[in-house]
Amino acid sequence: MSMNVDEISNVVLLFSNPAWKGTGTVPNTLIRNVTDSSLGYSSVVAGNVTVLASRYASTTNGDIQGLLYIPDLPAGSDCLSDVSEYVSSRAVRKADLPPTNFNLIAIAPWVTPECTRAFLASARTDPLRAFIFYRPSNSIHKPPPPSSSVWNLNDEGRWKTQNKFPILAVSGAYGQELMDQLGLYSGDLSEVPNGTDISAVYNADIEDYVRIWTRITVSEPSNLPNIWVFFLIIIGVFLAVIGGTSLLMHFAQRRRRIWLRRRVEQGEINLEGMGIKRLTVPPAEIDKFPLFTYDYKPPDLESLPTSPTSPRSTRTRSSRPRGTSMLDSPLPISVNGLDSPFASSHLATNHQPTCAICLEPYENRATIIRELPCGHIFHPDCIDEFLSECSSLCPLCKACMLPRGYCPPITNAMVRRERAIHKLRDRIEVDDVDDDDSPKGRMHSWRSNVMKNWLPAKNNDMQSRAGTIELRSAAAALADAARADHERTPSPGTDSGIRARARRRMRELAGTEMDDDEHGLPRWQRIRHRIFPGF
Repeated sequence: MSMNVDEISNVVLLFSNPAWKGTGTVPNTLIRNVTDSSLGYSSVVAGNVTVLASRYASTTNGDIQGLLYIPDLPAGSDCLSDVSEYVSSRAVRKADLPPTNFNLIAIAPWVTPECTRAFLASARTDPLRAFIFYRPSNSIHKPPPPSSSVWNLNDEGRWKTQNKFPILAVSGAYGQELMDQLGLYSGDLSEVPNGTDISAVYNADIEDYVRIWTRITVSEPSNLPNIWVFFLIIIGVFLAVIGGTSLLMHFAQRRRRIWLRRRVEQGEINLEGMGIKRLTVPPAEIDKFPLFTYDYKPPDLESLPTSPTSPRSTRTRSSRPRGTSMLDSPLPISVNGLDSPFASSHLATNHQPTCAICLEPYENRATIIRELPCGHIFHPDCIDEFLSECSSLCPLCKACMLPRGYCPPITNAMVRRERAIHKLRDRIEVDDVDDDDSPKGRMHSWRSNVMKNWLPAKNNDMQSRAGTIELRSAAAALADAARADHERTPSPGTDSGIRARARRRMRELAGTEMDDDEHGLPRWQRIRHRIFPGF
């Protein structure tokens, strides 16, 4: 197991000499801790110890204690001469310790790998609790870490696991100090420092002796981190997950914005038509829509041809300068009219006697009109204001008037709404497919095919008659609407009354405002959308 060394402390203990009792069978007895009276050596070192090996480091209340000594080397060993410079001949050996079974702590200089292995082998036969090494020097710094090459014994690290006691390293200065004191406190009271005073104070026999007692305070590193560190780790992991998820969502949303922008520029998606965002047409694009002089003489409704390819009306194209008023003198007539591929209904665009915005009738060969790509015509003042301020869609057929390749700034909210509409459309299409599987759906499809393919001539005739009826109904509806709106306007004959009615109609035709932003959402939802734009 691993451990940490908090401190190493040393004191001097006074032991009785069994020979003084007159018998060799009486055990040694501990008389007193001499250090308490400042007559003996004491030292403490804290935080300057390296744990080289901590196997089998069992402790009692967090302390490893024992009498300090130096293990014996084999007689005739070359290491005796190698360490003689650092080890006093009077240093305490095992034979100098009390014959009782006290725990021991060894100390030795780390000189050569061979001598270190010899010291460890000798200590393995003793009741050892720990081994303290030091590299001979005057260094007061903490020894190198266990992974350093200075602790290599050329046995591939086996020495760290084959010994049943922890192995520590202290600084060279402190280790040499312990070795010197071990040589001073090796004899009886007649040979140790302050021996006479110790004998007088403690009433000890001169043949009694003192030895150094070492205590190593250790602690086991906690397997679980501090509670605050644990919380910080959890918070860090949580923030890392949130940050990573947010980055991925922002990246994905950016790809979706690019994809939606391309589809809008290619004309595949009408943002305003899908209710995603209110848009307006740039004035420069509105000026590109042609101007005409209204020229239409409705034929007798009873004599309309039955063929759906009835002659179209003619409008006069404006050739006036851009700076002149649109209601100036009549302009030359052009045969180019509503023959546009954008026109969705010939019957709807052939007869347009009234502006659908201001509900004022056109005056034949006098009123200036602007034709949209879809084929519908309006007063220039009305449609220009409507397209530039209210909506980019035709007031009647809701066709998009934005130029191809134009796209407003795409936001994450627009992407979310487009995806929601796409999913809803897929769901509706799936429901329609399921409904077609029913007997009623199959019968309806069969009947529709028969009516469309089996009776084409009859269908054409019915369409012509329906067109006639539609023309009458449209004219009547427009007249009724104009009459009702005139009644609601205080001064219908004045220009201000007409413009007020036109602006009110613009708001009605444009529809309600679209919720194309997030201002109406609670604050926490807006923050969530900024952090996780994909939700």
